[in-house]
Amino acid sequence: MITCFTFLRVNICFLAVILSFPLALLGNQWTTTVTTEEGVVNFGGPLLDEEKPLVGKWKGENEEGDEWEIFRRPNHIYTIMISWMEDGNKEIFRGHGLWSVRNNQFAYVDILDRDLETDEGWPVEVKYRIPNEEIMVVIEKLKSATDEKVITSTEDFGDCVETKVDKFDQSWMTIFHTPDPLSEALLFDQIQLARIQDLKGIVDFFTNPAFAVGSKLAGKWETTDNDPESEVDWKSELFRRADGTNSNVYLEEGDESEPVMTHGMWGIRNGKFYGVELISENEVFPFEETFLFSEKIVQSTPKKFVTQWVDTERKVLMILPMVVTVTDQRIKEFESDILNKEFKENKYGLEYIRKKIK
Repeated sequence: MITCFTFLRVNICFLAVILSFPLALLGNQWTTTVTTEEGVVNFGGPLLDEEKPLVGKWKGENEEGDEWEIFRRPNHIYTIMISWMEDGNKEIFRGHGLWSVRNNQFAYVDILDRDLETDEGWPVEVKYRIPNEEIMVVIEKLKSATDEKVITSTEDFGDCVETKVDKFDQSWMTIFHTPDPLSEALLFDQIQLARIQDLKGIVDFFTNPAFAVGSKLAGKWETTDNDPESEVDWKSELFRRADGTNSNVYLEEGDESEPVMTHGMWGIRNGKFYGVELISENEVFPFEETFLFSEKIVQSTPKKFVTQWVDTERKVLMILPMVVTVTDQRIKEFESDILNKEFKENKYGLEYIRKKIK
């Protein structure tokens, strides 16, 4: 039964579960590129000496009267709230993006728009993602940078002057006065998810060495959920490998047809479980037909693994979004012969997926 008390259970269990999974906050290894008409701009990687003065909390303005508050992090992610006048009206942008400094050129690009509706049709589950066609890299000349003041310039807006602050004035920015480690790690994950553009990007996300899954959840599993609106009784059997891949068979009660085995990837980051199906009957799904999803981990034991996801379209008690619980139970044998065979032969692991997706 799904009730309003689910939220309390979720939060209590979640706090306990995340203690067993390490948080990853730094961006020393992850990099991405954004292609513009002028060329390719690189973001991420180790923090360079010339970038260090720009890290921290800043308040800025330019010669056009635009004003902003920005928090630039060592992992090259920034959070900004900026306001400007347009046709007599005050406009505001709140969001997150990537920044870099190379050869006295300060580059930045907005990746997430906090006031943008989530694109439910995109193959990667990520909130507030700015569509690819709207991504724009801005490059400014870095005139000077100290621990207290940063000055950049552009042809369109003249000098942009930022001064270091201890705290922000804008209400939304005050959330980041004392950054929460888990929230910071999840934001970094969202930025990485938003930069996935193809199947290879999905594989790269799951094979990030900072999040090696290991053998803790490897083995034979049976999956069910408590969705009250499910039209049939079903379960899936899952062979989860220690290399971050899995093979899955969906079983529906009363269906005597030969089940189809699919292959995909799974991973754990910062208290969340991520999964995706990539291949069926030796055919790779097109990027547009995949779905990289995430679920909150609420329980993890050697024999039981429980996650939850929120369906904002369906309501409980008229107002609360529905929480669906997904339960994995470890099993000794599969019902499916095709999955028993794969467990013995182990043909469809990471090496197979890398050969299929390049």
